[in-house]
Amino acid sequence: MHQLAAFLAVLLLVCAQPVNAQEAAAPADTRLNAFACEALPAPLRVDVEVLDNAERDLRFRDGFVARLRSAGVEVADNASLIMTLELRKVVEFERREGGELFELRAGQENEDIGREGDLFMRGNVWSNRSDSVLGGRKRDPGQLSVDQLQITASVNRRDDGRCLWRGEVQHELDGEDADDAMQRLLPLLADALGKTVRDQPVKLRR
Repeated sequence: MHQLAAFLAVLLLVCAQPVNAQEAAAPADTRLNAFACEALPAPLRVDVEVLDNAERDLRFRDGFVARLRSAGVEVADNASLIMTLELRKVVEFERREGGELFELRAGQENEDIGREGDLFMRGNVWSNRSDSVLGGRKRDPGQLSVDQLQITASVNRRDDGRCLWRGEVQHELDGEDADDAMQRLLPLLADALGKTVRDQPVKLRR
C-alpha cells in the first residue's frame, strides 16, 4: 500500500513538471527596463516634453507630470534638466513568402528602364485563384506577430545633453486599446524614475 502511494506521488510530480516549466517559460505581457546614468539631483526640477504632439502623447504627458508632482518633483519650462517622453505603437504581421501581386526590375542594377540591361517581370495579373492585380488578394495576408506599446522616458541635461536616467516599458497589447494601456503603464514608468531596473517582468491588473 505504501509502495502504491509512493508511486502515485512520483507520477504526479513528473506529470506536473512540464506544466510548471511551460508556465515559467511564458513571456510576461509587460517588461520594464531602466538605467541610472548618474544620480538625479534632489530636489528634482525638470522640463517635460514629448517628441510627438499627438493627442495621445499630450494626454500621457499631462498624466506623467501630475504623477511627478505628486512625488515632489518640480516641473518647470526653464529647468536645466529635460525629460523626454516617447510613445510608439509597434504593429507587425507575419511575413509570408511568395504570392507577389507584381514586381518589375529593369536596367542594370535596377536602374531606369531606358538603360541597357536585363528586364525582369514577375506577378499575377489575371488570376482568379491566387493573388493578382485584377483579382485582388485571395489569401490571408497574415496574422499579427507584434502588437506592442513602447513608452520611453529619458532625463538629460539641457546644456550638453548628458544622460542622467533612461527608462522604457514594453507592453504586449494583444488587442487591448492603446489608450487604456497607456494609463496603466504611466505610474509604472514614473515610479521607476532614477532607478536601475533590468528586464523586470510586471503583472498589470486588468
